[in-house]
Amino acid sequence: MISVGTYLDVSDNSGAKIAQCIRILSKQQGHFATVGDVIVVTIKKANSKYKGKATAGQVYRGVILETKKEVTRKDGSLFSFDRNVVALMTPQENPMGTRITGFASYELRAKGKMKFIALSSSSF
Repeated sequence: MISVGTYLDVSDNSGAKIAQCIRILSKQQGHFATVGDVIVVTIKKANSKYKGKATAGQVYRGVILETKKEVTRKDGSLFSFDRNVVALMTPQENPMGTRITGFASYELRAKGKMKFIALSSSSF
């Protein structure tokens, strides 16, 4: 579960390394976001060799790919990850990077984020 102020790792090749959540764009009631939800992030640390894409201080939308909090599926299985991970999006809801390292779960499919599953190295 991601709340406002949470620091997240960025798992795409947009040039950003660490982002901070500043707003949750979800229609659900509550103050937390889970896998597949869209949030607004600000870039706190960026890689200097990607000069044309994300730089520190910019504000982007992102979709949550992994959370430390357990996610329960309808079949009763649980899964969690070691870190909180986000992938950045363009204003047209397309992925900003061309590759996503790490996992993308099938909860993204239910929320209409198929492009992120296609770019991911592995999904489950």
